[in-house]
Amino acid sequence: MTQNPSQTRILAAARSLFFKHGFEKVSTDMLAREAAVSKATIYRYYQNMTDLLGCVATAEVCRFRDANPPAVTSRAELHAGLTAFGTRLLTFLNDPETVAFACLIHEEARHAPDMGVTFYDAAFQQTLDDLARMFDQAKDCGALKTEFAPQEIAEDFIALLEGQGLKRAQLGLSGLPYPDVPGKVNRAVTTLLRAHG
Repeated sequence: MTQNPSQTRILAAARSLFFKHGFEKVSTDMLAREAAVSKATIYRYYQNMTDLLGCVATAEVCRFRDANPPAVTSRAELHAGLTAFGTRLLTFLNDPETVAFACLIHEEARHAPDMGVTFYDAAFQQTLDDLARMFDQAKDCGALKTEFAPQEIAEDFIALLEGQGLKRAQLGLSGLPYPDVPGKVNRAVTTLLRAHG
């Protein structure tokens, strides 16, 4: 969906203000000033501030996601696709703004459960669905030989990739969640492919 200049300014201003002040402290007046639009313009495009935060979250996810995961017709293509996906994911998660946004979303979800659902669906579930499609294709072509469902394999792969790095960064225990992206991705891909033959 193409955005007009007002929507683009609103999203950019909302992202900036949410990062700087937190969701609860951003008013529509503050947002309208920052985006150089009227409050009526904000409500023309967004039902409420939670809807706007959901759109900001979706835009953040779009910075990471490919619209279509690669087709898988062989074990080599699966390996390459998983390596590319893992590298893209961990590089995205290494961005300090991504870490800050994840902290913001987790905090806001405590007060606005709908926001948690919106973010989960836009970020985590979409990513799991993309991976599950790859694993389903891999099972169909014989690149994976496993009795586990593609969605379960997708969850396993994300767990192998992310480990505890993002949690450490969110808690301020480390500045960079994944200092060795290629090594971490290689271990995750190798482990997953060994586990699912």
